[in-house]
Amino acid sequence: MRRRPVIVAALAATLLAAGCAGSADGDVTQPPERTAAQRLEAARTAVAEAGTLKLVLTSTDVPPTENGVTAATGSGVVSVTEPSFQGTITGTIQGVAATVEVIAVGEDTYLKLFTPDFEPFDLSTLNAPNPATFLDPAEGIAALLPDTGSPTLGGRVRAGADVLDQVTGTLPAQQVADLFRLGEGTGEYQVTYGLTEGDELRTATLVGPFFGPTDSTYTLTLSDYGTPVDITRP
Repeated sequence: MRRRPVIVAALAATLLAAGCAGSADGDVTQPPERTAAQRLEAARTAVAEAGTLKLVLTSTDVPPTENGVTAATGSGVVSVTEPSFQGTITGTIQGVAATVEVIAVGEDTYLKLFTPDFEPFDLSTLNAPNPATFLDPAEGIAALLPDTGSPTLGGRVRAGADVLDQVTGTLPAQQVADLFRLGEGTGEYQVTYGLTEGDELRTATLVGPFFGPTDSTYTLTLSDYGTPVDITRP
């Protein structure tokens, strides 16, 4: 009979320990899911603080006779004071498509146009964007993210080795026109972002009237965050 209190106490201690363990396990919950706006803000910070990036621009459904940049690829330095880019751009001028090498440092741009060396060239004469602007946190890709209207979390897609979380929304047409030097600057563009689990912006796909009433699609792909890049004026 004297053993009963001991047994009861042991059972109570066991049950209490089990209850505490269960409670502890139950308290280990996943953090609340962040909103689309919160994830875009985290992606903006990642781009603004990347230091360097690789950028690839592609397009589809572009009218073949329209003037404008249709593709670009290269590496850049993210900077508020002097963003820079080095790579190639592809565009159409008076119905003729061409790909040229370009170096852009701040507002200064240099092209290889039928010459062995880079020569100063004012891209605004072709109504083409300065690719360095895309690397400016205040005016470039990063600036698009917080101005996205009605951001909504979407599904997941695979892009190469990455599995990306999609965020959809809209962008003011004027902001798109200012960056791409395309479009009339009225209305809105549809945008879909692809974010890594760590909230790095990997893709941004814009759909809208870049060339008149017919919609075209431009996709920016970013990678190699922080990979060393050396870009200087030629």
